[in-house]
Amino acid sequence: MNYRILLLAPLAAVVFSVSAASLRMPQGWFAFQMSHPADTATMTPAAALNGYEVGIDPSAGGAPTLTIRSVSPKAPGPISAGSAYQSVLGYAGKRVRFSGELRAEAVRGWAGLYLGEGFGHLSIDVTAARGGEKQLPTGGAVPADGSWHDISVVLDVPAEATHLGLGVGLVGEGQVWARGLHFEVVGPEVAPTTTPIGIDLQQARRFYAASLAETAKLAPSPLRNVALD
Repeated sequence: MNYRILLLAPLAAVVFSVSAASLRMPQGWFAFQMSHPADTATMTPAAALNGYEVGIDPSAGGAPTLTIRSVSPKAPGPISAGSAYQSVLGYAGKRVRFSGELRAEAVRGWAGLYLGEGFGHLSIDVTAARGGEKQLPTGGAVPADGSWHDISVVLDVPAEATHLGLGVGLVGEGQVWARGLHFEVVGPEVAPTTTPIGIDLQQARRFYAASLAETAKLAPSPLRNVALD
């Protein structure tokens, strides 16, 4: 098994438009899930690509409500995450706000809204590298008390940015719901958010180092499908 591929595979390999439980995704939104176990000894392809339900909650009454719920039979590890996200263009150099009503239950990790430069999927692996603190998206956390809260996150988009990613995210275990989402350009009177999403970078880096150590033990692998058939 190629542990390095599991850890460092292209993001597209773990981005799904439909989640593990086939919840409906609203048009224009995408689901992302990356679930690693808490130790490298149990790393498997199934663990790496399964762990969260993401989509519209069919049991929620009223306005359409996005939900993200951890469903892995084993507790997700320190760099597991699920999100409903999208990427937008044309906001370079602007101050923007992403807001909505959120509630969360049984969260062991972090849940909320986030904004960040890039394509929007909440990949945690890249933050395990040196300097990863600068790559964490800005986040607005929701208390895990089961009540609805107005949550917002404000970001100054870098002048050189091409893509801006935004989404609803869950890191670790639990469930989060979001409705009434709104995205807008705001003026200088609105203070930017300074808190990142909640990631334990020390744990992520330990996992990253252990995964690379396992990779180093693997035998050479042959090129696959040299006949190109």
